[in-house]
Amino acid sequence: MPSLLRTEAQERAATLKVHLVAVELDLTDPRADTFGSRTTITFASSGPRTFVDFKGHELLGATLNGHDVDPGAWADGRIALTGLQEENTLVVEGRMAYSSDGEGLHRHVDPADDQTYLYAMSFLDAGPRWFASFDQPDLKARYHFEVAAPPAWTVLGNGPSQATVPGHWTITPPEPLSTYFVTLVAGPYASVFAEHDGIPLGFHARASLREQLEAEAPDMIEVTGQSFDYYHRIFGVRYPFGEYHQAFVPDFNAGAMENPGCVTFRDQFIYRGRATEADRGSRASVIAHEMAHQWFGDLVSMRWWDDLWLNESFAEYLAHRCCTEATRYPRWTEFGVRRKDWGAVADQAPSTHPVAGNGSVDAAAALQDFDGISYAKGAAVLRQLVGFVSDEVFLAGLRTYFDRYAFGNAEFAELIASWTDAGASGLAEWADGWLRTSGMDTIDVSAASGPVTLTVSGPHGTTSPRTHALTVGRVSADGSVQPLVDLRLRDRSAPIEVAADSVLVVPDATDATWAKVRFGPDGWSRLATVLPQVRDEAVLVVVDNAIRDAVRDASLDPAVALDLICDSLVGQQSEDLVGVLLSFAARSLAGPYAPVPERLGRLGRVHATASAIVAGSAAGSDRQLAGFRLAVGTSVNADRLHDWAAGRALPDGVQLDSELTWSIVERLAAVAGDADLVEATLRQDPSSAAAVHAARARAALPTAEAKVAAWALLTEPSTASAYEVYAAADGFFVIGQEELTAPYALRYFAELPATAQFRNGWALAQTARQGFPRLAANEEAVAAAERALAGELAEPVRRELVDGLDQLRRALESVRRYR
Repeated sequence: MPSLLRTEAQERAATLKVHLVAVELDLTDPRADTFGSRTTITFASSGPRTFVDFKGHELLGATLNGHDVDPGAWADGRIALTGLQEENTLVVEGRMAYSSDGEGLHRHVDPADDQTYLYAMSFLDAGPRWFASFDQPDLKARYHFEVAAPPAWTVLGNGPSQATVPGHWTITPPEPLSTYFVTLVAGPYASVFAEHDGIPLGFHARASLREQLEAEAPDMIEVTGQSFDYYHRIFGVRYPFGEYHQAFVPDFNAGAMENPGCVTFRDQFIYRGRATEADRGSRASVIAHEMAHQWFGDLVSMRWWDDLWLNESFAEYLAHRCCTEATRYPRWTEFGVRRKDWGAVADQAPSTHPVAGNGSVDAAAALQDFDGISYAKGAAVLRQLVGFVSDEVFLAGLRTYFDRYAFGNAEFAELIASWTDAGASGLAEWADGWLRTSGMDTIDVSAASGPVTLTVSGPHGTTSPRTHALTVGRVSADGSVQPLVDLRLRDRSAPIEVAADSVLVVPDATDATWAKVRFGPDGWSRLATVLPQVRDEAVLVVVDNAIRDAVRDASLDPAVALDLICDSLVGQQSEDLVGVLLSFAARSLAGPYAPVPERLGRLGRVHATASAIVAGSAAGSDRQLAGFRLAVGTSVNADRLHDWAAGRALPDGVQLDSELTWSIVERLAAVAGDADLVEATLRQDPSSAAAVHAARARAALPTAEAKVAAWALLTEPSTASAYEVYAAADGFFVIGQEELTAPYALRYFAELPATAQFRNGWALAQTARQGFPRLAANEEAVAAAERALAGELAEPVRRELVDGLDQLRRALESVRRYR
């Protein structure tokens, strides 16, 4: 089906005004292949023709102003409409297919109790898979839903849901909506209700997760209330969409979706096992992120998809700010060490793009830029903007923006105008450098003491157009950090006098800017002497990001990086730093950045570090559990893993739960090939989460038969859930199995692209990404990737191959240089 062109959207927006979209859904037989959908759209038109989007299984009929529409007018997901009048009524009735890929109206049958659960995901262009619409963000309309479903179900949507008679509900959202965030949640969901500041709250999950939902609800209620209070205070506009439901749904592709009044989340946030403070902090960030969207994205929406960053960058920035300032979950360390690194990889990939102004010609092209740049880089740049214009001007401009464009659409230029009216100046030049220019600057220092000069260079040594607002700091021999000076740095600084006892100068000591950071000509050796003593988390984030970046640039020996990371983490208390850095060491430094014969040895070094963290932590602490999870994932000792799986010889304070048990079972499958244990554990835990774990474990089994079966799951149509396919892709290529999987590394490039014949959208991209043979850092794999890219590829596959090939080349160059 063709993707909506920007020119087509502009033409429809110029000629149409949509008054009301009334949708009738028949969900009374949720086990059928299809469901009934009847949509009545009233709209004004100033032109004679247009088209409506309809991606149904079967078109039963359509009428325009009482006249039948020719069935032949339906093609490629669109119904052509001619003979439009000034005011029009369009009725489209069809049978729509339930989906299994997390888009459209998704259906999940819970193996724990055989109950059926539905939810709708309309982003980016999946809305017409469950109701007919003029599907583009700037044709907002009022909605009304009539839903027939089993009487015992819960039915939720973007507005208050009222059961008029048993088995029939009406939902009328209070304000106009864009099509991409219209939703429905229906099924025998378990619920917890509350209220905050007059706003009715609802939290929902599958019935089999009722106990876990009720256990987690107090924390989620607290974070939700604190986030509402924070946003009400800084935005000066109350939440405008009435009730606020948060539904934790199965098989959800993204982290969450900001549907006004009914946010959908992946149900892994309702923890089946013990959760640490960092786990709940991660959930708090997503809760605050989606709530920020109720203003930035929902109250005011982008006019076209290439301003998607306006939604995501702002929600990312505001969520981390909200959590840190208003909840018990400070999140800037996590943002720096996890999110910024994600964005930095994207910003240095061949597919890099500016944060803003990408000029996407169609919706599909815009989706390809939905990445770490639009989230993490954009958020980091907004932190720079606050330093440039002041927090007062930043927030005043947002209030002006919300006031001017409430319940409508806007573009980036209109946001710039709002900030300018609030007192900002110089924004055009600032935006050109930070938002309309791709790539990362590099900030370096000339020395560690004495007169020290900072320099900034643009990507590939070019002159940078950016000014960096940052704090320069120095690190003493005992690991203490002292700020030296706040700078607005462009090109080169004046000399800064640094005390002779300084061991290291950190150019961005508060992690405030977006740049590659280096520490001078002998910085890595100096770093090795002091890093284990450093406890300042912002400095550690900057250092750890620099280490990973230098490894990927082949300017730091991965073996040296492994020493730096492992030596520094044994005494580190931050669960975010420990988890992210040791995971990088296990996946990258012991993976593609190591010669194959050295990989298991490096993995053993990571395991030893994780074990030391367990031994050095208080029994029952979060730090102990975080270390134990990493020790499990890096162990190659089958006997010890069998003992742990049976509950024997566990560290004092560690208790098995379903998730921890599955992590041990998955590792045993890879290390010892224990297929029987996988099936026995699945019989004891017949849940959908367990089915996903089992799919990953089966794919990791070190036998030819297991790889054949897992490969078929990745490359052939099946009835498996999308999550099971993703898990099989994730588990397929394992350190220590390089010889067994070598043929599949090459087959990937020949066979995975063909899955576009039966997958699309998120499912296609995610399977290609997670199944990429990242361990195959060799010339044969590089050549196979290049051959694949020379042919015809679906755009989601091409993007994954382009970026995956870049990572293979980087790893190959590093191995060659430091062999």
